[in-house]
Amino acid sequence: MNNVVKFFATGFYTGYSPIMPGTAGCVPALLIAWLIPLELWHIFVLCLAGVYICNYAENMLNEHDSPKIVFDEFCGLFIATWQLETGYLYLIAFILFRLFDIFKPYPINRLQALPGGWGIMADDLAAGIIVRLLMLLV
Repeated sequence: MNNVVKFFATGFYTGYSPIMPGTAGCVPALLIAWLIPLELWHIFVLCLAGVYICNYAENMLNEHDSPKIVFDEFCGLFIATWQLETGYLYLIAFILFRLFDIFKPYPINRLQALPGGWGIMADDLAAGIIVRLLMLLV
């Protein structure tokens, strides 16, 4: 079980990247989002599973909100790119999502205080929602 959770929690081990693990984790997520158009209910199920996966991985790695855990970035990016149609829009969503995730403006920064997997997931989900709303304007 530990290896399966680690595989998904670390975004197919991209979270072990020594340079910008969150961004490295977003690359396969972007490819998945581009190649497999996810329905909203798929994203919802992945987000619920993500709370468990991220909580389990945090306990397994024994590190609070470990940068190695990037499943939250996957889910946030899936939200940010939901129903986009062109590669150009995917690229804009990717860049905006990374900026919101890295800089965590208010109120995103407050969500990390939630316990366990909820705190790991919530800030990325909020960033994804904000980016998706911004993409509606593009």
